[in-house]
Amino acid sequence: MANAIVQGLRGKTDAAWAKLNRLVQGMEPYLDRTNAPGEWTTRETLCHLAGSESPRLVDVVRTFSRTDYPRFDLHPADTAVTPEREEMTLAQLVGLLETQRTEIYAYLDSLPEVDLTERKLRIPLFKQFMGTDEISLAQFVGAMFDFHWNDHASQLAKIREAVGLAEVKK
Repeated sequence: MANAIVQGLRGKTDAAWAKLNRLVQGMEPYLDRTNAPGEWTTRETLCHLAGSESPRLVDVVRTFSRTDYPRFDLHPADTAVTPEREEMTLAQLVGLLETQRTEIYAYLDSLPEVDLTERKLRIPLFKQFMGTDEISLAQFVGAMFDFHWNDHASQLAKIREAVGLAEVKK
């Protein structure tokens, strides 16, 4: 059975995942549309959430350490759209996020609870809003799957509105 920290993270992730799934319903014809010039498209938003193909998010999570915290640089403006992803369908893009989520939680479920708080990584970008760049595994997963996914859900909602799709109920 998963530990309490993983259960809490999973609950928040599942809620964010459900919200994203509701928001992308009917968006296939609008994958490359945006709500305004200079804003991200649905494809760009989903690719950004899926992140880099190398290293994959699960590979980053595996590098967290109890000592000599490795450094990981996040690139908030990177959409992570590749030529392969440029050709993907909505279902395939959503599948990338589902795979990412499944891989991360399979890994987290294999760890003792203490690893979630004591294993850390240095993320310089986080210092400006968390006050430190030393981020625990639990904090990172919460930031990526709760805060990050919910933050970008607002862009998907704006695109839905711009293309005339119904507002998604919470």
